Amino acid sequence: MAATPLVAQQRPASQPVPAGQAQPAPAQAGPAQPAQQTATRKARKPGEPSEVDVCYGMTGASAEGKIEACTDVIDNGLASGGALALAYLHRGMSWKGPDSDKRSKSDFRTAVRMYNDAVMAQPLNPHLYIQRGVVHQTIGEADRAIIDYSDAIRLAPRDTLPLINRGVVLYTRKDNNEGAIADFNSALKINNKEISAWTNRGIVYRKKGDVNQAIADFTTAIKILPEKIQPVSLTIVPDSVTSQLAKSPQQEANRIALQAAFVHFQRGLAWYDKNDYDKAIADFSESIRLNPRDGAPWVGRGAAYMYKNDLKQAIADFTESIRLAPGQAFAHMQRGIAYHRIGDSDNALADYTAAHELTPKDPNPLVNRGIVYYTKKGKFEEAVADFDLALKLNPKEVNALINRGVTWRQRNDPDRAITDFTEAVRLGLQTSEILKLTQKDKDGKKDPAAAQTADQVANAYYQRGMAMIDKQEYEAAVKDFEAALEINDKEPRAYLGRGATYLKMDKTEQAVADLDRAIELAPGMAFAYFERGAAYHRIDNYDKAIADYTASIEIDPKEPLAYINRGMSKIFKDRIDEAIADFDAALKISPDDINGLIQRGFAYGLKKDYPRALADIDDALRLSPGNPTALYYRAQVMAFRGDAGRAIEDYTQAVKTDQKNPRIYASRANLYSNLGEYENAIEDLDQAIRLRPRDANLYLNRGIAYFNKSDYAKAVSDYDEALKLDPKMSPALNNRCLTRAVMGSNLEGALADCNEVLKLVPNDPYAHDNIGLINLKMKQYDKAIAQYNLSLQTDPDRARALYGRGLARARNGQGPAGISDMSTASGIQPNIAEEFKRYGVN
Repeated sequence: MAATPLVAQQRPASQPVPAGQAQPAPAQAGPAQPAQQTATRKARKPGEPSEVDVCYGMTGASAEGKIEACTDVIDNGLASGGALALAYLHRGMSWKGPDSDKRSKSDFRTAVRMYNDAVMAQPLNPHLYIQRGVVHQTIGEADRAIIDYSDAIRLAPRDTLPLINRGVVLYTRKDNNEGAIADFNSALKINNKEISAWTNRGIVYRKKGDVNQAIADFTTAIKILPEKIQPVSLTIVPDSVTSQLAKSPQQEANRIALQAAFVHFQRGLAWYDKNDYDKAIADFSESIRLNPRDGAPWVGRGAAYMYKNDLKQAIADFTESIRLAPGQAFAHMQRGIAYHRIGDSDNALADYTAAHELTPKDPNPLVNRGIVYYTKKGKFEEAVADFDLALKLNPKEVNALINRGVTWRQRNDPDRAITDFTEAVRLGLQTSEILKLTQKDKDGKKDPAAAQTADQVANAYYQRGMAMIDKQEYEAAVKDFEAALEINDKEPRAYLGRGATYLKMDKTEQAVADLDRAIELAPGMAFAYFERGAAYHRIDNYDKAIADYTASIEIDPKEPLAYINRGMSKIFKDRIDEAIADFDAALKISPDDINGLIQRGFAYGLKKDYPRALADIDDALRLSPGNPTALYYRAQVMAFRGDAGRAIEDYTQAVKTDQKNPRIYASRANLYSNLGEYENAIEDLDQAIRLRPRDANLYLNRGIAYFNKSDYAKAVSDYDEALKLDPKMSPALNNRCLTRAVMGSNLEGALADCNEVLKLVPNDPYAHDNIGLINLKMKQYDKAIAQYNLSLQTDPDRARALYGRGLARARNGQGPAGISDMSTASGIQPNIAEEFKRYGVN
């Protein structure tokens, strides 16, 4: 069963209202004066925007278009003074490609120099300081921008623009939220209908975590706007919501529409923070209606649809956002998560790869891509490589450690998994510190950063507990689940993990209480039923497992893993056709799910439909070449088909790429035993026991191999080990009983073993056969006949019971009846006489 993926889902990003766009200063600063056009310039058609409009971003032109227009403005003298400086600024912001940084810096320096000259000429003109401040702000010189805005405020104390712009710089560049709020408050005292002040103050409150106040500010801004606002005209689109260059009613209408679109977008983000996704979608939709060419609200709405589990609509929104604004790492990341959740692993990988290429220093796309590799593609090496790279970028990336640990678990390497989970716990705070930091303050709030750390540490404890279950270290597992619950006593997965452990420890009452508590904490959540089903699956309670997987499917019918696990449980109940139907359902949802293909192939193998079985498993190997799980199951099918040589080849190939998987060694050992190659079987079981030293079944099987090669002392030793691990293991008791009987040195001990079996499994025919053998060796023929009779009541055609009874009868004076029994037994099992000769009875 694959682990629940830890997809690093992100929230949509906010952004400030653009600072007052740098515009030419008013008339006293020297407005733009058209110069005489050169003969080479094209005449403009009526209604066609001017080069100045295109340069200043009033037409929605591309970067190349802006560069061409700004160059025309600069080279042909179409502007002067502040307007010319503005052309340099816009061209500087538009350069792309080789040497773009050098060109941009040159244009920015020219713009600053021109504003410096203008300020020197008119030192009391506040608008020039505002414009120079915008240039400094645009090129990242926050301190100089603040100085310019402060000078403008001193010169024009009733002007709101420099206050708003300084506030924006304070919270975006200086992380001075309180100073920003003070500036926005001052602007609102001057003009309480200043929409930009309300909007920016709302953004700062949201940044501070006061979402309710943020929503109140955004709502106030929306109320100030006109009631009916038409969408932005697609012919002339100003870049800025604070444009001062409106030359027509349409441009003014566009300015208002852009302003409204932006504030609705911001309020949508705030509703999203409150998990009120319906209201968020309504605001994002209004933002899209007003300005459909802005990619941001498409991303926001897509993220909201994600949380409503409307993944197809989410993908459509992210796709539109990427079409409008290519190169958005966040949009690719979110669309990748949506594809991931619907099982479209190829598109998910493509989007995570695009996000990684766009932001190569961000570990999150690598973490998510790694998750797809190991959960959907079975490509463990690629997954580990991604987690390794994520940790190289950020050695404290806890999600990478946790998921790498889960990958090691999938590779049957619990020790390395535990190392990663332990490091994740270490990197997080200690439990006691977390408990202090996550306590609510006097306002009833928790520190979000501390809460996130707490979640990560609790998850690391949970995952380490699951790895401890893999190692059969159940006491340690319980301690880890309890550590997770100490951090968050309402985490259902920790109860599920502890419940599963208690099941393994035969603490049924405590187990059921934990498993039921998990369901109470996650009512209507598919994963809770799924994990409880997995817990019952692990202890072979397939009826309860099937019931829980069914409940999970009813809640979330689009999760392929639930169908796969239910199908696997049905196989153990010999409901093969129903299992195949479940695998079909999983593959309909996710056609390239290799686990679905492998399990369906195995089910067909059980039905002896070998062509279909091999076709499915070969498809899985085509999707994931060398996949050890696929090779393992193909070996199983080959063994069913009677092709032992091919089966051993596949087991051997599987173990080369999955050297720490005890199941492969154990299965190959079983095949070697069937072929009579007991030395090879014992070597494989040695490896399996080294990897899983607390698995009683492995000692039992090695004991059987030693018995078959007549090494009875080692066989008894292995049965002893099995019974230390599982004192109620009836096959080990039966086999030790038989082996002691064959050795003849401890017949009383042998008899005690078989009697213990009959307490555990009344009327067990193997126990009666073995007691009959002991009675034969003790020359208690009447007792032997009685035991064999009890065995034959269960199965009248048991060759061992018939032959043993025949021997007892023959030695008890019932020669003809004895010969008849032995003859009948030989007809059923021709080598039965040789078997009893090995037991020391002729």
